[in-house]
Formats: sequence, C-alpha cells, structure tokens
Amino acid sequence: MLQTLPIGSILVLLLRVSLGQAQVPIQANFDASQFQGTWYVVGMVSDDENFLNSKDDMKMPVVLVTPLANGDLDLKFGYSTPDGGCQKMGTTFTKGAVDGQFSNAAMAQTDIRVVSTDYNHFAVVYLETQKGGVRNVWLQLYARAPELFPEGAQKMQQLAPQLGLNPSQGALLPKSGRVQPRSAHGGATLNGAFPQEHTVSLHHPFPSAINNVLKPVAVHFLTLHDGFRAR
Repeated sequence: MLQTLPIGSILVLLLRVSLGQAQVPIQANFDASQFQGTWYVVGMVSDDENFLNSKDDMKMPVVLVTPLANGDLDLKFGYSTPDGGCQKMGTTFTKGAVDGQFSNAAMAQTDIRVVSTDYNHFAVVYLETQKGGVRNVWLQLYARAPELFPEGAQKMQQLAPQLGLNPSQGALLPKSGRVQPRSAHGGATLNGAFPQEHTVSLHHPFPSAINNVLKPVAVHFLTLHDGFRAR
C-alpha cells in the first residue's frame, strides 16, 4: 500500500533542494596513505558571510597532511605574511564512519569529505560548518603543485551549483613566494621551512586574529580549459 507524505515533509524536502543540500559524494576507496604529503590550496568557495566579506587578500596556503594511526588526519597549514614571515596553524580531522569522511569540532566542521582526488594532482574537499545555528558549506580545491589543475577545477565547478554556491562567492588564490615545503610530495615537512613563524590554533577555518592578512577566499568559476581562471 502506498503511503502519502505529509505536506510538511514535502515542503522540507523541497526546501533542502532549494538550499543546495545535495548528496555530496566521497572518493571511492579513499586511501589516506596516498592522500598524505604536501598540498596547495589553490582556491575555495563558500557561502559563509565572514568568508565572503574578506575573500580578496590571501596568498596560497600550503598544507601538510599526515595520517594518524587511529584513522584521523593531522593537518598543518602555512601562510605567508606581509612581513616576509608566515603563520603556521595545525588541526586534526577526526575520522568518520566512512573512509574519506571526517569532522573537526574545534572548527565547527560537522562534515568534511574528500569528494574526489587522483592523489597525484588534485583533490576536491567539502566542508560543512554549523555555528550559532547557521549552516554554511565550503569547497576547497587542493593541488600538488601551486597551480590550477584542470580536472580538479572541472569537478569543483560541477559540484558547486548543486550546493547552492555561485561564481560570485569565490576566487583563485595567488601564489606565495615565501611559504614552501621542503619537498613537493610525500615526505615534505613544514618544520624549519619558514624564516619567521607564529603558531596558532584553529578554532575557525581562518581565525579572526589573523583575518586582516590571512583571509579565506573562494574559487571564482571562470573558464580555463573548461575549468577556472583567476579573476
């Protein structure tokens, strides 16, 4: 016998679709050992209001990913600063029920997913934050080299509209000339890589204490090999 959904349930489902709450995929057979090493965050996109108000000032950060024995991921971020030094920040992604899915309570990130990666060139990472009853979504485009990789850009471009994100909510990140890991892949380290460094804890994707110089930005969706180009 067919069951009829209440009108209220139907409206909720329609509202979720309209808000871009699409089913976000996770990389099949995610392998943290292949995902480890150095990545460059070449772009981001988000509907977070603070993010959007400060999305034009940041250089490309470097991220060192290290898998932990319990399945979590340790991440260390390095950002260049105007005085020629850098900011170093560390955080941990806590493993979820599915390989490739994580969370981060310290940053109010309730759902983190490695959406797609080939491990050698690009990764698309989805993050959902819940702060003060407000839900925001983020997409981050990682690359092994400090430059746009077309396949990753295309995948991000395809997913963004499904999440309710649009081109005005993003930009590509310009390269930083000072913050560099010791090697481009695998065994890279951030230790001793910077002439000056200051360590802070991540309680927000980009802490307010350094917002004036290390502001998050989002990917501006324009054509580059059917992917993106910088604004």
